[in-house]
Amino acid sequence: MAETLHDRYEKLQERIIAACKRAGRPRESVRLIVVTKTHPAETLQSVINFGIRDIGENRVQEILQKAPLLTGTGELHLVGHLQTNKVGKVMPHIRWIHSVDREKLVLSMESASHKRNGKINALVQVNTSGERAKHGCSPEECLRLCERVCESKALAFRGLMTIGPLGRGESGARKSFEMLRKL
Repeated sequence: MAETLHDRYEKLQERIIAACKRAGRPRESVRLIVVTKTHPAETLQSVINFGIRDIGENRVQEILQKAPLLTGTGELHLVGHLQTNKVGKVMPHIRWIHSVDREKLVLSMESASHKRNGKINALVQVNTSGERAKHGCSPEECLRLCERVCESKALAFRGLMTIGPLGRGESGARKSFEMLRKL
């Protein structure tokens, strides 16, 4: 018998509850964002209908294709890198951007902010692993970029994010996230 979306969601909720207990955190402190890259709009709509509010996509093209087809109270999160030439197209469709990594992007979003009502919730992406293939500001640039986002009329600063290093095991990932916590 195939596992249903509901079954998978219930198992995930159990894992989140168990992890929160281990960490001594309340369950309410964890926000589940379902990333649906490469899945059709029908899958996103099913997730929204199921009651999951936060949907992540990593490509602007996918958001532009899927967003007009969705109904309900879901919020789209852009979790991937955003090129400045695509800002104006995507801004009307997203509520969150998880990848603010440079002032030029903030300026571009401010210029295009007339295309939407209200601010976009923003996470500043920090490259804590130092990997050249990863996006994100350097730890040294983090404070300045955070201040810039806080001053923005287009963005609402909501925190920091990073992507752990590939191939450095658990200790490498821990170092990366410890640095982010310190920042």
